[in-house]
Amino acid sequence: MKIALLGFGTRGDVQPYVALGKALKARGHDILLGAPDNFNDWVEEHGLKFHGLGIDMEAFLQSPEIRRVMAGNWFALAKIWRQTIHPMVLNLLENTWEAGKDADVIVYHPKVVGATDVSEATGARLVCAAPIPLFPTGEFPLLMPKRNFGARLNRFTYNGYYLARPPYLKIINRWRSESLGLGKGPALAPLGGHKGGMATRICAVSPSVIPRPDDWGENMHMTGYWFLDEGHGWSPNPALADFLNAGDPPVYIGFGSMTTQRPGHLARQIVEGVRRAGVRALLATGWGGLEELDVPGTVHVIEGAPHDALFRHVSAVVHHGGAGTTAAGLRAGRPTLVCPLSVDQPFWGHRVWALGCGPEPQRLKRLTADSFARGLEGLVQTDSYRTRAADIARSIANEDGIGRAIEIITGG
Repeated sequence: MKIALLGFGTRGDVQPYVALGKALKARGHDILLGAPDNFNDWVEEHGLKFHGLGIDMEAFLQSPEIRRVMAGNWFALAKIWRQTIHPMVLNLLENTWEAGKDADVIVYHPKVVGATDVSEATGARLVCAAPIPLFPTGEFPLLMPKRNFGARLNRFTYNGYYLARPPYLKIINRWRSESLGLGKGPALAPLGGHKGGMATRICAVSPSVIPRPDDWGENMHMTGYWFLDEGHGWSPNPALADFLNAGDPPVYIGFGSMTTQRPGHLARQIVEGVRRAGVRALLATGWGGLEELDVPGTVHVIEGAPHDALFRHVSAVVHHGGAGTTAAGLRAGRPTLVCPLSVDQPFWGHRVWALGCGPEPQRLKRLTADSFARGLEGLVQTDSYRTRAADIARSIANEDGIGRAIEIITGG
């Protein structure tokens, strides 16, 4: 079976698709993975055919305009819209067609604009696979963790996703006509499929973390996480090994691909908070600001390491609340402090707190050395966080998210 897997976003968005692709390929299926261009080498290292979707997501997120938007300056969005987003969407549409045109099945991340249109043109079966609970339910609203508006209004909040399509509608309809030979498409984002076929929907999250809503239909599935184990054969380099062996297990601190306008200031607050809390820490450099900062001997800076291997060596984890890092921390059974910036990150921070696996989340842009120190102290000193995190880890270990997803996608 020819299967196109279309992922989009940061590494945390794409990584589950790599894990799924490897498992499908091992079962004899012909797999092509479409994703942002900057993931080309990484995907091919895992033995999968790759097709770039026409954008370098890493460069996009590091641009000054995006830094301003992520910091809350929405006026910067107008400039980005004119100069970057419109051409980016056209590239994405054209490359989505190239990636999916020969597939029997298209499995796509909801951010991939155009996947449903390609399925409509080719007749390929459609599977929408999300790393967050994006499908409508009356049990909780869309990504508003502290709210409950009642069943009817909770369900209504999911219309926010459908409004993602109208700003691009003119571009999409021109592409549908010129490239796909189709008429005008729906004005709202067709999350559930298209008029010619309903999409199967998968939420790649553990039901131990978010129970499957009772009001979901039969075509909506909660499979469990799709983990890509990259830590086989990994071992700490000598400097890291020396640090790990020099004292108590450290706290891991990393913020993935997230960007801020003042990374140096944030880094200083983090390091000073670690010093005041009296803990040892591993700081990952992906979020910037550490390059020119002097750190005490209780802090070791790393460029990165496979979470599935590294988290075995730490006492707790602190991160931005990306879906993938949240899953990795819970899988490892480590107490977690989430410092969210935007999008779905506050949702995951609140979920970790509600599960009893860590303290209340701290907003990254409001973080100070004092607040961070208090959060770290609670994180490492509260026994119930360790107990509850271990409970969740045992439940996750008993799930086979990828195996269940393959059954759904292939029909057996």
